[in-house]
Amino acid sequence: MPPSLVRRLAAYCGAAGLITGLLTVTAPAASAAGTTTDLGVTDSSAADLAVGGGRVFVPAGDRVIVAGTDGNLTGGVVTGLPGVQELAVNADGTRLYAALTGSNEVAEIDTASLAVTRRIDLSAHPCPSTLALLGERLWVGHGCDNGPGGVVGLDLSASAPAPVAVGGEHPRPPVLAAAGDTLVVGQTALHHADMLVYDLGDGAPALRGTIDGEEWRLDSLRDLTLSSDGGTLFSAADTPGHFTRYDTRTLAATGTYGDGWDGYPSAVALGSGGAYVAAGRQ
Repeated sequence: MPPSLVRRLAAYCGAAGLITGLLTVTAPAASAAGTTTDLGVTDSSAADLAVGGGRVFVPAGDRVIVAGTDGNLTGGVVTGLPGVQELAVNADGTRLYAALTGSNEVAEIDTASLAVTRRIDLSAHPCPSTLALLGERLWVGHGCDNGPGGVVGLDLSASAPAPVAVGGEHPRPPVLAAAGDTLVVGQTALHHADMLVYDLGDGAPALRGTIDGEEWRLDSLRDLTLSSDGGTLFSAADTPGHFTRYDTRTLAATGTYGDGWDGYPSAVALGSGGAYVAAGRQ
């Protein structure tokens, strides 16, 4: 299973475990029985996984637990991460980034040694919780319960990255997706949640346009993912009840998946080569 599928499909489980054999894409042959390894994380706030360098990283309160992609615990633990939320791994799997709501920081972690190599101060942008990583650019969604929130960008190639605000304020931390030359910022905890599409072609994000939440009946947006070229966006939201595909150039919906009702859409991801959509409901 591609790492992005492992990460997204397991992200919304109440108890985090590494699930193998969860999805097959070689129909009609029967799939082997799936296996589940309990990683010992029962905190329901663990809402993310990251996969890279042959390892799986699971947030657990104030630490990150490490397992192999075969589901076996490696014994590795990264501690001292207060309120760790979303995780992101760089393309070659050498660095892990963790949003820390408890200390208003992003931690950078060496995935080989599991040492925290630096902490990026976000005290001026409190409660960071969502991440999108593209090359040496990291976008961070932030915002505490009493708001407001927003998005900042970090240039990870700098020795001391200075956060640069992207767009205006949000009532809650937005969900983020970045790929190709596109960054999408999705409003959360709102009826008629808009999705703001930014062009990254010149380095600094420039607003390309808005996918209108009222027009497409988006309510309580949960998750986003982009195709590798950034041209196609997929969303999961409480309503309209299905998973929707959008063109990030025209900003129009171009298709839906899972039109039957079987719980609220909560997570969406793309399979290998973008040929399959994986989606979760709760």
